[in-house]
Amino acid sequence: MKRKYFLHKFIRYFLLFSLPILFMGIMLCVYCSVKIKDDINLQAQSTFHTGTRLMEEIMQTGDDTAAMFNNNSTVSLSLYKILNRSSLNYKEYVVRSVVFSILENARSSNSLVESVYIYLNNSQGNYFQTDKKTVALSDSPDQEWLDIFNKTDSSTQKWVVRRKIKNYEFENSHECVSIFRRIKNYDGVLVINLNASALSSLLSSIENYANEAVLVADGDGQILFSNPNAALMDSGSCTDFIGQMDIKAGSADSFLSTVRYEGRRYIMTKFYSSGYGLYFLSLVPVKDIYQLLYQIIFSVLLGILMAAVFCLLFSFYLTNKNFRQIEDLIEILSAAEAGTYTSSLPGFCYENARKLDEYNLILNQVIHTYVRNNALTMELKEAELRKTLLELKSLQLQINPHFFFNTLQSVDMEIMKKEGYGSPASQLIENLSGILRYALEDSSSPVTLREEIQSCKDYFAIQQFHYPGRIALLWDYDGEVLDFSVLRLLFQPLVENSIHYSILTPRDTCVIRIKIYLRKNRLYFHVLDTGAGMSKQKLSDLRQSLDSPEGQKRGIGVKNTHKRLILSYPGNKGLTVISREGKGTCVSFSIPV
Repeated sequence: MKRKYFLHKFIRYFLLFSLPILFMGIMLCVYCSVKIKDDINLQAQSTFHTGTRLMEEIMQTGDDTAAMFNNNSTVSLSLYKILNRSSLNYKEYVVRSVVFSILENARSSNSLVESVYIYLNNSQGNYFQTDKKTVALSDSPDQEWLDIFNKTDSSTQKWVVRRKIKNYEFENSHECVSIFRRIKNYDGVLVINLNASALSSLLSSIENYANEAVLVADGDGQILFSNPNAALMDSGSCTDFIGQMDIKAGSADSFLSTVRYEGRRYIMTKFYSSGYGLYFLSLVPVKDIYQLLYQIIFSVLLGILMAAVFCLLFSFYLTNKNFRQIEDLIEILSAAEAGTYTSSLPGFCYENARKLDEYNLILNQVIHTYVRNNALTMELKEAELRKTLLELKSLQLQINPHFFFNTLQSVDMEIMKKEGYGSPASQLIENLSGILRYALEDSSSPVTLREEIQSCKDYFAIQQFHYPGRIALLWDYDGEVLDFSVLRLLFQPLVENSIHYSILTPRDTCVIRIKIYLRKNRLYFHVLDTGAGMSKQKLSDLRQSLDSPEGQKRGIGVKNTHKRLILSYPGNKGLTVISREGKGTCVSFSIPV
């Protein structure tokens, strides 16, 4: 039951806390997705336009120089003559200087250009190169370009190749991108070598995302140049990058297409430059684009997890708290059923009540009030039962059968026949008959104090017959108290007890004084005797016996009187006994008038 209650509370509070978080997370994810798509579209268009313009600027490098040689046959002829001669005249020297100035201007005007070559097929194997003017192929550390030129089909007018180059023998080779433009006259070529590092930096300038890879590949899928992020894709070792990306040759430009490479998904922006047969690609990892969305999802999941932990702890606390209260209530009900209920049981004290909320506090108080009322009802019923039993026992102590009363009347008549009226024996029988008549009446109905005093006097007269000259009874009261109602047989057990414990030897005497007075609507009674008294130990034992369980045989008359006072007058303390050894004893009590 406890586990079921715990699960019910946990599910209830978890749904209460997690559903708003989940709802807000879904709304944020939808909003974020729309904004991300709009942002991707804008960024892709920006990359497309910027990339297109950048490719045109790079690929058009040297177009003016190539046009000059292709459109001016006189210049081409002069260059051809210069390359085929070992010595130059003044005019040819001037032409050569002009050509070098043009090449140097092409290099210095563009930071991407590393070097420029002009070659016209000649018997000397010479070509023009920036920084070195005329160079013989046999003396040049870079000869690969000529092999590329010779192997390329003559119908191809311009193309781009990625290769390694070194300008001097002592240099280490480095990557470059060479743009080849065929010169129509004399089977010539213009080669412009672009610095690969500078191109990489240029591509980095158009990045829109932290891990965006921007690269340019030729028609065979070989990457010509790229930004540093492309190296993170391990694309440099791929000989057919376009094929790996499943891009068809010459396919139309595209925005926001999703591709997969090396097990990772990318958002691709692509366009194709037909003039050089090159692909411009922008690849952004999907996780980078949707990073904000992933963070929102992670935050929502973390919020739900925290809500689950909080609800788990809170439900555990409530379960323990409520079941502890239930256990306390069960203990209270069990105690009430067993008749051992007291207000000191768990959950009732003020300190525990302070820990309860208002509803549980009200519930506890209602249950305690209900149990307390039931307990009081049971106590009242038990008190009524005990009172009835005490009255029955009190009547049993009396010699109350009518048979004895009628027999005494007959004996009294016989005595009066022989000894006459007023003889001691007749007087004794008359007193005993009066006591029996008084005891035979309804014990639950009150009597006047006058009747109770008269019954006690009759009883004392019989005792004087047993102890002639050794006992005396003194009364001290005002006449105004005689008509108040009191219980029946209040004095007789007390007087009998005083006589019984005072006359221990034939020489003992006892004076008993009964004082009655009215004060503040209460009648006070004191029964004093000059008997032997009691020691402290006996007095303590007597006081304890007054409240001891039923069934004891000693002091039953005094004890019955004590119980009758408590049961008949709610809040009454019963008898109070004071005694000193050798001095006497005083028994006191009071009742409301």
